Amino acid sequence: MKKIIFLIAIALVTASCESFLEEDPKGQFMVDSYFKTVADLETALNEISYESHEYYYEGKCLNMACRGDDLTASNYTVLERFQQQDDEQYVASPWNNCYKTIKQCNNVILQADKVTGDEAQLKTILGIAHFYRGWAYFNLVRWFDKLPLILDNEPNLDVKAVDQATIYEQIVKDIEAAETLLPVSWEGNYKALTAPNVATAKAALAEVYLSMAGYPLKKGTEYYAKAAAKAKEVINGPYGVDFDTYENIFNTNDPRTNLNKERLLTFVYYNASTERNALIQCFMPAEYSGWNWFAAERTFFREFPEGPRKEMTFYTTIHKDATTSISWDDPTRKFPAPHYRKMMLNSEMDFSQPWTNSAWRYEGIIFALRFTQTALTYAEAIARSSGPDNLAYELMDKIRTRAELPLYDRGLNGSDFARLVVQERAWELAGEFTRWQDLCRLEMVEEVFAKRASDEVISNADCGVPNKSNYYLPIPASEKVLNPNLE
Repeated sequence: MKKIIFLIAIALVTASCESFLEEDPKGQFMVDSYFKTVADLETALNEISYESHEYYYEGKCLNMACRGDDLTASNYTVLERFQQQDDEQYVASPWNNCYKTIKQCNNVILQADKVTGDEAQLKTILGIAHFYRGWAYFNLVRWFDKLPLILDNEPNLDVKAVDQATIYEQIVKDIEAAETLLPVSWEGNYKALTAPNVATAKAALAEVYLSMAGYPLKKGTEYYAKAAAKAKEVINGPYGVDFDTYENIFNTNDPRTNLNKERLLTFVYYNASTERNALIQCFMPAEYSGWNWFAAERTFFREFPEGPRKEMTFYTTIHKDATTSISWDDPTRKFPAPHYRKMMLNSEMDFSQPWTNSAWRYEGIIFALRFTQTALTYAEAIARSSGPDNLAYELMDKIRTRAELPLYDRGLNGSDFARLVVQERAWELAGEFTRWQDLCRLEMVEEVFAKRASDEVISNADCGVPNKSNYYLPIPASEKVLNPNLE
């Protein structure tokens, strides 16, 4: 992957928060000598934006999610097989990307008290930096069980890894700080689509608390209650987010105008930016010039309830030309698995004749957090902390009605209701890289792995045995060579 690099003469830099969201001037700054004003500090937001988008740019940072029962991989399958080694490229990719993001966030946070300028503007800049640092550590802590906690940019080859509890403590601090610093809303179409705001921070905190309540920290009822409370603030708050139709969420519109009501944290890739998105290509069938990296497991697809949600989620008929079509499971296909329609959609490809596609990067939008996820988090968390309430039933009614499925029976106990919500979460967020993390926190990995069908593309016989010793990735070998203290 080639990156376009812009060298910026310091004397000519006039970046603003808008340019942080719209442009990607790559450049490294002499931190102590450069950052003198708030306007100077804003330029560093371009780096934060760039590295945060890179995490979702293609599949290398997300391949671990193929261990979930919703995804299977055709590329770099050792992770899905529970056979990863510390010298593997896809072990290093999420590590390197997230720590680059953290470094850029540290630049902003550490220099904030040294610059002069508009205080309200500075507050917003700090909110963005704290949010993305917390989000980067949240991504890391769910892939790796031990990490170095780096809050400055001083060279330190002796830093030691700390446990997950310490990392989570910092995640909470950062995102709580963002919650107090970010605006309620942004003016301007593009900012409203892409920039984190108060609702984004609250929704992220709800996910963090939900994760902390389960394995490995197992903080239990108290943190389920925290997750429910924070999710409820988003659901009942004045933030303009709500359920939307599948067609409004996943479509072929220009990603810059996809202001659907569900978006909470989105990453937008478009033609005028330095890089369009290749993650879409990872979901694209080989018949359409795709990389064919990610698709659905057969068991998951077969158990998925029929209806409009399934139709929007999966792509099952492959059109080879104007007159010839084959099914996803045609034995002549290199990767005979159901594809994810909602993850293929983009504004550049002609879906009326997809066999003519020759692109490998696309304009598109990636949802890292959306309203339905927050609603599901509330429903599960309130059920596990105090039992399902009227709001939990109302939220699940809306999700089930949209999917044209029967509503839940009233009067369920907390355990039974939570179990149903977890399954609904799997279907609703299928292919969106959340399922594996849910299976880990709920200690369901072994149970789900055991029920995989014998005809899966990657059979259980070809896999290692999943257990808690291999839930997480090892620290990359390259990092341990530089710093033996990470062993």
